[in-house]
Parts: sequence; C-alpha cells; structure tokens
Amino acid sequence: MIWVYISELLLYLSFSILTGTLIIQLVPKSLKPTILLNKRIVQLSIIGIMVFSAAPVLRLVQIFYKDQGLLEAMLNVIRSFEVGRAWSLTVVIALFFFLLVTFFPVFQNRKLTILSMAYLFALILVFAWASHSTSIANWSGFVFHTLHYAAVITWVGILLVVGWFSIDSRNWLQFLSWFTSVAVICLMFIFGSGIILMQFVLDTKDYGNAWAIPYGQALLIKHLLILPVLIFAFINGIWAKRKLEQKEKVNPLPWVKVESVALLLVFAATAVLGQQEPPLNIDQTLLNNGPSALFDFFYAGTIDTVENIQINFSNISVILFILSAIFALIMLYAFKMRASTVVSFVMGLLCTLCLYLGFMSSIQ
Repeated sequence: MIWVYISELLLYLSFSILTGTLIIQLVPKSLKPTILLNKRIVQLSIIGIMVFSAAPVLRLVQIFYKDQGLLEAMLNVIRSFEVGRAWSLTVVIALFFFLLVTFFPVFQNRKLTILSMAYLFALILVFAWASHSTSIANWSGFVFHTLHYAAVITWVGILLVVGWFSIDSRNWLQFLSWFTSVAVICLMFIFGSGIILMQFVLDTKDYGNAWAIPYGQALLIKHLLILPVLIFAFINGIWAKRKLEQKEKVNPLPWVKVESVALLLVFAATAVLGQQEPPLNIDQTLLNNGPSALFDFFYAGTIDTVENIQINFSNISVILFILSAIFALIMLYAFKMRASTVVSFVMGLLCTLCLYLGFMSSIQ
C-alpha cells in the first residue's frame, strides 16, 4: 500500500513541476529571477504523470490477477473501471505531449508553450474525471476537483521551480509583485473548492467523528499541515518583500525551498487521503473496517459508533495548543534572526504535532 501513496505523491510532484515550468516560461525575464530550465524537466514530468498515474490501475490489477491472469486483468480494469479508462486516456494525451516537447522548440516559441499548457490542462481534466469527487457528485465534483487541483499545482509548481531552479534572486521584488497575487487567488480557490469537496463526502458536523477512521485522520493531518505552510507563505510573500523594499539583505531562496518542502508534506497527506474510503457513512465504515490505528492509540476503550465520541478540551490539550502557538512564533522569530531554515522547518513540524496531539487528547 505504501507504494501507492508514494506514487500519488510523485504524481502530484510531476504535475506541479510541469505546471510551474510552463507558467514561468510565459513570464518576462524582467519579472522573475534567473532560472535554469530545459525541456528534459518537462519530458521527465510527462513521463512521471504517465507512470505514477498507473498506481490505482495496478492496485486493481492485483485484485483480479490471480483469477484472470495479468493481461486479462489489465484489459478488464481499463475497460470496466473509470480509473482504468482515465489512465489509458492519460497515456494517449501524455504521449502526444511528449512528442510535442521532444521535436519542437517549446521553450523558444510562446505559441508552443501555450499549446503545451493546453495539453497540461487536458491531463488535469482527466485526473479530475477519475477522482472520488467526480464518482460521488458527478459534474459538480468534477468541476470543483479540477479547480482545486489546478490551483494547488499552480501555486506549488511556481514555488518549486523558482525555489529549486533559480541561480540567483535578481528581480525578486518584481517576481513577488505578481506571484503574491497569484498565490492569494490560488489560496482562495483552494479553500473555497476544498470546503465544497469535503462536503461531498463528509457532513461538516461529522468532521470530528471522522477522526475515528483512516480518512478522517488523513484529512485532519492534511489540514493541520497547512498552518506552517501559511506561516512560510507570510514570511516569503509579505515579510521578505517588506525587508527587500527597505533594502535589507535577505536571501529568499532558502525560505522558498522550505515552503515548497512543507507543501510536499501536504501532498503526502493528500496522497494518503486519496486512497482512503470516503466516509459516506462513518458508522458503516467503522463496522466494516474498524477504527484507524492512530485513533485507536489515543482512544481509551472500544468504539462501534461515532455517537460514543465526545470532544472535550482538557488541561493537557490546552497546554499542547499553547505549545503549538509558541512553535509558530519561533518560526517567525527564526526568520527575523536570520537563523537556518532548518530551525523554522522543525518548529513547523512541532507546531503541527502539538496541534494534532491537542485535538487527539481531547477525545473521550
């Protein structure tokens, strides 16, 4: 099962790098730092999308393999399951995309870059088509999943490309002048569409009850990991910009890198979340699969229905929330004192951990 999670994470990474690379190519040189990119990055990202999007298909093939054989199982999954049909379409689109990038000067021709963006958008649409949201809510699920995913990989993709492929921080203020607006718009779409997508599978009042099952645990961890990401976004998008405007010496690249790594942790939680059974009926899921191992660790006793779950904040949970706030402040203080980004990153992890322990310790 772990290989499926890793494949999902690498799929998100491939989409993000491809998106960031193409968007950056459309930005004038005066509005971005010096970035070393070549078409091999695009080629590897396209191959990554083809390969890593096959994980759910292979998982189904494993189920049918013993009874049907490898070839028949593959054909059965591709013909009979949406995820199989979506993957076959992904391969076709990606192959044409790969040929375009390989034989034509995509990086030298703006029209070809825009055509590449069209191929990318087609791949995003196919990815959304095979999602849980589409299977549950049909067209509304498809539309909101597309918006959500496109916003995420746009924000993360630009950060990854600028953070890891820039060789200097020239024109950084000019870069922030447009990227900050893009990031804010992406965040608005992410939060808005994310709330709607969550309601397709989980009633808001059942959010705490869902912690009893693996889906709810993954969702909680994902949401908590967003807090340090937002703190890094504040540091990079507002605080660093202000310091640069005041002519202070600031090297923004390490901080952009650490923000992108924090976002990859959110991707990892999303990869786990995407492979869990949606809690359309939490009690039925509990009956069929039992509680999450993490929930079982914190919950004293047995549980057969979420009606037994109560959330009461104790002294311990309050202390943990205070510790979380302290670690968040240290993240900011580390930037102010020009400490290593490693310090701030570790504080971000501790902030998330204390929040998680605070919530889980409140379960009775």
